[in-house]
Amino acid sequence: MLNVFPVSEKEIRAGESDKVVPTGQLLSLPYLSLLICLSGKAVVQVNFKKYVCRQGDILVLSEDSITLFLRASDDFRMFYCLVGKVPASEIAYKLPNELFRHLWKSPHFVPDETEWRLLTAWKEQFLYIDKRCETYRCTLLCNLLQAFFLYLSERLQPLFEEEPGERYSRKELLCWKFWDLIGKHCREHRDVAFYARTLCITPFYLSQLTQRFLNESPKGLIERQVVLEIKSLLQSTDFPVKQIADTLHFDDSSYMCRFFKRHTGFSLTAYRGKFFKRKVNS
Repeated sequence: MLNVFPVSEKEIRAGESDKVVPTGQLLSLPYLSLLICLSGKAVVQVNFKKYVCRQGDILVLSEDSITLFLRASDDFRMFYCLVGKVPASEIAYKLPNELFRHLWKSPHFVPDETEWRLLTAWKEQFLYIDKRCETYRCTLLCNLLQAFFLYLSERLQPLFEEEPGERYSRKELLCWKFWDLIGKHCREHRDVAFYARTLCITPFYLSQLTQRFLNESPKGLIERQVVLEIKSLLQSTDFPVKQIADTLHFDDSSYMCRFFKRHTGFSLTAYRGKFFKRKVNS
């Protein structure tokens, strides 16, 4: 099933299925996948570690997760939500980096009885919006997914604090430190050299790390975060374009407009008008 439905970078696909890929076949995953076992049982291997998934169990996978179903019961059914890079970036914007680090090492989560009831209601709401909404479908689904992962962050917070740094290699830690630095400094610094100097490594080595662990170039990761910062300012303020450009340290507003359109396909005015129904004086 998961290998049958290709997901574009801007797409969110969701549904329920009792059809599983043939056992032993690697899954071809999008940028982010959320799988919830609805009934039955399956044994799934993720990054060479086995997990037994029963009713209510959750798997959170990324495109580079090495994932295959080893076996599944005849009554196995699951909810799937497959998310492309663009909406996944929108969802991740307000999430703590500790969550990503934890889920990379531990993609399997078992909710308690109350959480399972709430999760069932969340799933029904998600599928209802997915089928019935058109204009604001993607925004609503992103909001639901962000709420889900924010709750997961809250729930797993004690584990974040207990996890020893030695669980991660030096290369992994450098990569996560770079991700943290982007969140703190992308408004002032868009050059890869700044982050490499801060980490005391070369830009080439930083590129090797991000390609290996995040499947993206340092420049691509920085620019993606800058686009999210622009979107956030368009959504949450009435700043004119020049003020947004000044806030994000662009040399001029026309360059920022070209930068935003190159990454999103929208002008700033069109983005604000389409998604938030208000005009901006540019």
